[in-house]
Amino acid sequence: MLAFVTDTTVDLARSAARFGEGLFETIRIQAGSPRWITLHHDRLAAGCGALGLEAPPPLAELRASVAPLCEGLAFGALRLLAVDGRLMAWAEPLEPEAPRPRTLGLAHTVQRAAGSFGTRFKTLSYLDNRLLHREALARRLDAVVAANTAGRLTDTAHATLAVVLGDRLLTPPAAEGALPGIGRRILLEAGLLEEARLTWADLDRAEGVALLNALRGLSPVGHLEGLGPLDPAHPLLIRAAEVLEAALG
Repeated sequence: MLAFVTDTTVDLARSAARFGEGLFETIRIQAGSPRWITLHHDRLAAGCGALGLEAPPPLAELRASVAPLCEGLAFGALRLLAVDGRLMAWAEPLEPEAPRPRTLGLAHTVQRAAGSFGTRFKTLSYLDNRLLHREALARRLDAVVAANTAGRLTDTAHATLAVVLGDRLLTPPAAEGALPGIGRRILLEAGLLEEARLTWADLDRAEGVALLNALRGLSPVGHLEGLGPLDPAHPLLIRAAEVLEAALG
C-alpha cells in the first residue's frame, strides 16, 4: 500500500517522477471538506492498478489522513501525488473565480492518442496539457480543445467539454481520448450528459458549450474562436451546473 505522507520532497536522481511514472489527483476543498473524494479515490486506485503501483490507502483511512490538511479552508485544492511508493498530500487555499463566459479555440499544437494511458488517468506525464495551456495563453483564449489523431474532439488541458446540440448535452467519449473527469462522471451518472463523437465543425451548430471540472465546476463558453458567440445561459448548462452544485452536498 502507498504510504501516506505530507512531506512532498522528491529525490529526482532516484524518483520515477523523472519518467512521468506516477499519478495525481486534485480534489476540491469546500467548507473544510474534500468533495467527491470517493470518486477521486476510485480513479486513483484504478490508475495505480493499471500502472502497477501500490494501492492507495483505504478510503476511510485516506479521509482521516487528509482531514487536518483541509480543516479551516473555505475553498481550496487538496493535491495527492502517488510516486515512489508514497502518496504525498498537501492542500492550498484558492480564490473563487468570478463567473464569466469563457473563450475557446481548437488546439493546433497537441493531438490526443485515443486509448493511450495518459488520456485515461491523471499521470505525471503532463506535457501535452502544459502545451495546451500555453497555447491558450498565447492566443489570448481561456482554453483550447485538443482533437485526437482522427480529428475528433477530446478535452482541454484542465476541463471536460460539454456541448448542447438540440435537446442533448454531449461530451466526447473517453474511448476517443477524453479524460474520464469527475464532474463528467457525475453528469453522466445523473443522465444529463451523453457521450458522442464530436468535431470542431459540430460546434458551429451548438446552442451552448461549457467546460467543467471537479475543482471549478461548470464554466459556460461565450465565444468560439472563428465561429462566433454562444448563449452562456442555455437551460441545459444551467441545469448541469445545478446538478454539480447539488452533488457537493
